[in-house]
Amino acid sequence: MNGKYGFPLCIQLVPPDDIYGDKEFADTLELLKEKGFYGVELNITDFQGIDPEKLKVFLASYNLKMTMIASGVFAKKNGLSLSSADETIRKKTVDAFDQMVRFAKKMNAGIICGFIKGGAGEDVQTALTQMKKSVRELKEKYGSEKVNIYLEATNHYEATLINRVDEGIALAGDPSGIIKVLPDTYHMNIEESSMTAAMVGGKDYYHNIHISDNNRFFPGFGAIDFYQVMSLLKQMNYTGTISIEGRNQNALNDDIAKSCSYLEEIGKRL
Repeated sequence: MNGKYGFPLCIQLVPPDDIYGDKEFADTLELLKEKGFYGVELNITDFQGIDPEKLKVFLASYNLKMTMIASGVFAKKNGLSLSSADETIRKKTVDAFDQMVRFAKKMNAGIICGFIKGGAGEDVQTALTQMKKSVRELKEKYGSEKVNIYLEATNHYEATLINRVDEGIALAGDPSGIIKVLPDTYHMNIEESSMTAAMVGGKDYYHNIHISDNNRFFPGFGAIDFYQVMSLLKQMNYTGTISIEGRNQNALNDDIAKSCSYLEEIGKRL
């Protein structure tokens, strides 16, 4: 399963409205199949309008699995925040996990909490109090569903809370529970005094890591030495996935191809 990249490789995508009929999306999935990707993280906004079983079969035709629900676009569309000072919004956000958890369970996928944590510039203590309530309620409501919910550590320009991996760990609590942490190399490059220490310190809390370069482009387009990142994961006996997430410098498929060439060379050295 690890293949030529050292670890199962995934990528985060925003699917088109017509998932099954959009030619550009099909071309991208065909490229992922050709490059040996393991799975995709999808930014889904309409959990009622997509049949998870049909989606599962469709992705399997490209040798892909859906590994994660990326909740950012869904959160922005619906004005959601787990740490909102407005209790109505906070409760609405926790309730919105009903449809995400049901969908994720059918796909055997996790749920990423990046933007849905709440934005930047909020009062820290208020946001933290609200987030603690939300995390407690998520554990109580969905603990038996066995769907992992990942608190993504994102930089302080984007979020008031959970800028570092250890801050996510403090909220997650018991690593055997459903609340996990999601490290991201782009954000760690900004927030952590040591990316190595953050990755090692959080090793019991994540089964996926986002790989994005220092300029938010795909790996290989910036200054981060991803050989060091992958080597550390290898030394840690990491058995999870790695997921490309970021913005594009060129056309999506061109960037995928270039990044894969870069990551494949690293895989040969591991």
